[in-house]
Amino acid sequence: MANRDLTAMAAAGYEGGANPHLASSPNFYAHELGAYLNAKGASHPRDVRMGRGYRIRANDMLFKITNAGQRGGSTFERLE
Repeated sequence: MANRDLTAMAAAGYEGGANPHLASSPNFYAHELGAYLNAKGASHPRDVRMGRGYRIRANDMLFKITNAGQRGGSTFERLE
């Protein structure tokens, strides 16, 4: 998979937009991560990219996606 920039999808989630993406797609997880960052009071998402497996990078941090594919219920565990 190409190292595709998902920052726009994460920004839409951060800003409270509905998640129109297919559950389990990289776009879906980026959107969910944006909403998660907002809920945690973190800064606006930047340089968002999928990693291997259920991992996603944003804001110079690595997150593991837990409870994957659950619309509005995906959660994230910070790894780095």
